[in-house]
Amino acid sequence: MDEWAGVRELLGTGYIGAEQARAVRERAPGFAARILEHLGAARDSGDWSRFLRLANLAAWLRPAGLGELLVAVLAERPPGLDVEDLVEILGELETPQAVPVLAQLLREWPRDPYRWLSLKCVRSLGAIGGERARRALREMAEGDGPDPLRWNAAVELGIEDELGFDEEEMDVCP
Repeated sequence: MDEWAGVRELLGTGYIGAEQARAVRERAPGFAARILEHLGAARDSGDWSRFLRLANLAAWLRPAGLGELLVAVLAERPPGLDVEDLVEILGELETPQAVPVLAQLLREWPRDPYRWLSLKCVRSLGAIGGERARRALREMAEGDGPDPLRWNAAVELGIEDELGFDEEEMDVCP
């Protein structure tokens, strides 16, 4: 059995959590230590399903350089990549280098008919924090985007009352 097959078996299907990451760290320590290499190989081969499984695992392992690698892939937005998952991971990692890419995605909201990607960008920017992230959120909150997205951006900043949003009307994002 190759190394990836063994790790896939440890991961199982579905959500990758702390338990699976601990199992990989304990039972496949060499794989865990080289997780960025494995991510790079999946990226280079265009195997985005494998890439995202590895990215979700790596988010628990937290290797140095993970954020930068994920930001570079997100900036490219290759066909077949599940951008939403990558946006969430970057928010969980609180990767400040992701702010420009997330802000750009947020400005492109008309391409996101259901707004879920935009909402995940808002939440990730809020998790990352910092001046650049707050500027991107304020731009959305005060802009002409859909009210539910504007409200969510305002909530991340704590300025929803200041901007006059009615929470009962905004509690959903279509």
